[in-house]
Amino acid sequence: MKKKIKNIKKYFSLLDEFKIYNFFKLYKLHKFFNLKINIISKNSLKFFYESHFLHSLSISKIFYFFNKSIILDVGTGGGFPGIPLAIMFNKTKFILIDSIKKKIKLINFIINKLHLKNVYIQCTRIENFNKKCNFIIGRAVTKFTNFIKLVKKNILKNNKNKIDNGIIYLKGGNFKKKYFYIKYNISNIFKEKYFFNKYIIFIPIFFKKK
Repeated sequence: MKKKIKNIKKYFSLLDEFKIYNFFKLYKLHKFFNLKINIISKNSLKFFYESHFLHSLSISKIFYFFNKSIILDVGTGGGFPGIPLAIMFNKTKFILIDSIKKKIKLINFIINKLHLKNVYIQCTRIENFNKKCNFIIGRAVTKFTNFIKLVKKNILKNNKNKIDNGIIYLKGGNFKKKYFYIKYNISNIFKEKYFFNKYIIFIPIFFKKK
């Protein structure tokens, strides 16, 4: 795994050694705690490089978050995609929420071990979370159309980035074209077989039903 994480420079040539070290440390922490808590599946731990690091960081290949942006990771689980993105954009504020206390407790430990000063966590459901942010990110939280309904109240209207604020969702397969969206094929970014039929879906704030 250490070799794989070092090979991340194949896709991110300007990544500094400190960030690579933090990616490896993140893997080691998950490997240690997963034996006790089972935060992520054993299979996804086996393919950690692809299913967690690269999958999360695929967003950074399409979107660049300015320093004063606020990113909300809904249903973050083991801290994905929020923590890898927070390592990558270490001047951008990330808020990670999940309704399961043991996951939030682990994430709190991890962000302290990684000395991430730009990550904030809260144990709550999105229905009860009212803070507004520039972007809402997530993956495998709920049905995508349901996710949109739950989070659209949390999107700021004022942009700080070159693109409109909105929803960024990691998704496999297709979904009903109910809203205006832009789809990015991750297999065009990373060549690993894992990314076949996996996409980044972007829905800007001014989305409308079709």
